[in-house]
Amino acid sequence: MSIVNYKIKKILVSTLRKKIPSYRLSQNAGASPGTLIYTGKVKDEEAEVTLLQYNENAINKTERKDLPEILSKISPSQANWINVSAIHHTEVIQKIGDHFNLHPLVLEDIPNTLLSPQYEDFDDYLFITLKMLSVNAESHLVEQEHVSFILGKNYLLSFQERKKDVFDPVRQRLEKARGKIRKRGVDYLLYALIDVIVDNYYAITEEVSEKMNQLESELIRRPTPRAVEKIANYKKQLIELRKTVYPLRDALGKLDNEEELIEQGTMRFFKDVYSHVEHVINTMETQRDILTGFMDLYMSTLSHKMNEVMKTLTIIATIFIPLTFVAGVYGMNFQYMPELQWKWGYFASLGLMFLVGIIMYIYMKSRRWF
Repeated sequence: MSIVNYKIKKILVSTLRKKIPSYRLSQNAGASPGTLIYTGKVKDEEAEVTLLQYNENAINKTERKDLPEILSKISPSQANWINVSAIHHTEVIQKIGDHFNLHPLVLEDIPNTLLSPQYEDFDDYLFITLKMLSVNAESHLVEQEHVSFILGKNYLLSFQERKKDVFDPVRQRLEKARGKIRKRGVDYLLYALIDVIVDNYYAITEEVSEKMNQLESELIRRPTPRAVEKIANYKKQLIELRKTVYPLRDALGKLDNEEELIEQGTMRFFKDVYSHVEHVINTMETQRDILTGFMDLYMSTLSHKMNEVMKTLTIIATIFIPLTFVAGVYGMNFQYMPELQWKWGYFASLGLMFLVGIIMYIYMKSRRWF
């Protein structure tokens, strides 16, 4: 392995080790099934439970810290959306699970942020978990938020790690009196929430594409080890996207068999989301190929610049070879060298070396060697 390849490999390995978080799953080993253990990092926010009840004619919002009060307001005659943030408060999840008679294994998966997106069909509700992605403004790395949905007959439960989310456009659509969401059930609300999460995937891939375009210009102008580190960072982001998008596609594909809780008209919208996920996957595959090409471009540009330097040094050395020969001949200390006693010998030798150098330069230039 060459020194250049070794240094590039060392940069890639050190960058990926530095950026990929390390989780210790063994710390939860031995826990009984159904034990609620939060495996994320966000633990400094208070739990917040919001209830949105709506129909075609009205909408009502209840935001309380008193969970029993919110649960008592759930009405079978309306669509009920209960959103829970800060899932590290597992006691809130347990109380909601007891109220809706949710399976203990479902409750266990809600605070488990290490799970990949998945879908499970129970008798009277559906369970879907996926990842909400965003780009950190400072580090420009992809950040994940674990989100879970439970769809019942007239209710939708959503669980988030943080209070900040991408659901505001859906909330604004709910406030419109003639909005499409208000005319449909909670199954359409589930579609709208998943759709806005998937749309945010587009924003992630577009930002990555924009950064990759800048990186391409940088690789062409001046390839540096910093560029290799950027390539490793973008590969890390694509790995995070792949771990999120591929399982989500499989989960959405299983919704085709659901007929009780999702209406046939709403199923068409879920198929549209499925096609969006397929498009994101195709974009990711293209970006992965481009990143591989970037590494080849980096190596080619680096090799080209090295060849240019070596060619320049070779030309200089070649020109100085005959000059060194002339200087070596007249640097010998033999007693009988006719030119040593010549008055103009020094200037003649300098002129000869200068003339030879000019002739060789013109010859190489005419052959387009540089």
